[in-house]
Formats: sequence, structure tokens, C-alpha cells
Amino acid sequence: VEPTHEHYNPINIMGTKVKKSKSTARKDPLLPQTRQNVDATGGSARCGACSRFILLLLPILGCACVLGSLYLLIYSLGIQITDTSISQCLCDYSPKVEVLVLIFIGATLMSIVTAMRNIQINVYHRRQKSESRTMRFLNLIAAIANIAAYVGFVLLALFDIDEPGQAPQIHYIGAYMYFGLSGLYGVLHIFLLCKQTHYPMFVKILFTLVPLTTIACTIIYAVKPEENIAFEWFSVALAAIYVGLFSILFLVDSVDDELRDFFCCRRGNRGRESRNSPSKKPPRLT
Repeated sequence: VEPTHEHYNPINIMGTKVKKSKSTARKDPLLPQTRQNVDATGGSARCGACSRFILLLLPILGCACVLGSLYLLIYSLGIQITDTSISQCLCDYSPKVEVLVLIFIGATLMSIVTAMRNIQINVYHRRQKSESRTMRFLNLIAAIANIAAYVGFVLLALFDIDEPGQAPQIHYIGAYMYFGLSGLYGVLHIFLLCKQTHYPMFVKILFTLVPLTTIACTIIYAVKPEENIAFEWFSVALAAIYVGLFSILFLVDSVDDELRDFFCCRRGNRGRESRNSPSKKPPRLT
């Protein structure tokens, strides 16, 4: 058989000329599939990087909004934190909507970050096969406490102490909620963090000192509020910084997939998959 320039089937041992049809060439999936896989991999990588960036940014933004509202009160009114309380500054500030927007955005972001941290703790214990009802209950109580604390923070900002009617009572209820429940969250979170072994000791020390200092400032202010007004400002600022530091915790163990499924209302499927999948240790920060 004379060799020709036409294509032969490499499996045909008889040497019969077999042309490669155009339909077969069109159905050849090698190049298109390769491009699709590359596009899918690149798209998922970009999506993962974007979600990781948002995850790390949310605690910082929430902290910045709360600290920004405090700075706005000090800078606009030209006061000293040793002379005027936050409650009085909120009464004197005008137009109040400016500081209320910052407080509302900050409280909303703090609540979202608290829910994210709650999910992260549950996912860690599920991976390590150390999940228990007691741990889930304490984690849930801690999350509810901090979210309720920032609801109280919004209440004390909305209702002034010099307004007529029930406004002063609602203001003080919000203040008790904020200072009391944020302190409770700090104590519970110390315990929950110590149960996570993949965080280094200096992180645990940092996340222990900040809430304890916040609670100490709150107690000092509560004992003699007229003489220790500055400690009220310190307490609010440290509580905001504490949640802002959660970016460190998310940097070590991001749980991007679980958080994305939770906020996209697909928590049940992810929960079943993670329970059935083998345990995977999170990375350890060195």
C-alpha cells in the first residue's frame, strides 16, 4: 500500500486508509475541556481570593466604624474624654444622623463578624471530631451575647438621656446591655479560643488581655462614673478593637466555604458534607 498524506487510524493493522471525519474532529474535546478547566480553576481561585479578602476586611471595617464614631464625637464637639461622657456627647452632637450612620454600620458589621466567628468555632470542632453539646451551647450563648450587646449600643445612641418620656430608661437599658453582654462575650470567647489548639500562645494571650482590660475599664467606670469618665471611652474602644482583631483568627483558619454556604442559605448541605468528610486539621500559625 502506497503511503499517502491522508490520516491513518493507528490501531488499524491492515493499513487501510481511514480518514478522520470532520464530525470526529469537532467532537474532539481535548482543547475545549482544557480551556474550560483552566477557566474554572482561575475563576474559583479569584472567587476564593475575593472571599478571603472580604472575610479579613469585615472585622477591620466594623472596628473602624465604631472608633470613627467616637473620634467624630470628640473632634466635632472639641471635648476631652476626661470631661464628657459618651452619652452626653450623643445628646450634644448635631446633626446626629452622621454619627448614627457610623454606629449603625459598625454595629451591623460587628454582629456579622460575631456570627462568622461562631461558625468558625463550630467548623473547627466538627473537623477535629471534638464537637459537643456543651461547646455548641457556649458558642451560641457567646454569639447571642455580643450581637445583643451591639443592639444595646444602637439603642443608647438612638435615645438620649435628656429626651422626655421613656427615652432615658431605654438609653440606660441599652448601656447595661452593651457593657454587660460585651464583657460576657469576652469571657466566653477566652474559653472558646483556648479550646482551639492551632492558634499560637501569643494570639491567645492577646485575646485574653484585651477583654480583661475592657472589663476592668468598665468596672472602674461603673464604680465612680463622674470621676472616671475616660474609662467609658476606653471600654468602648477596646471592645471594638477586640472584634477587629478577629482578622487574625480568620487569617489562620478562614472557613471560606462554610461561611459562603451559610450566607447563601446552603448551610445544611455543607454541614452534611463536612460531617461525612474526613477530618482536616486547620493550618497552624508559626
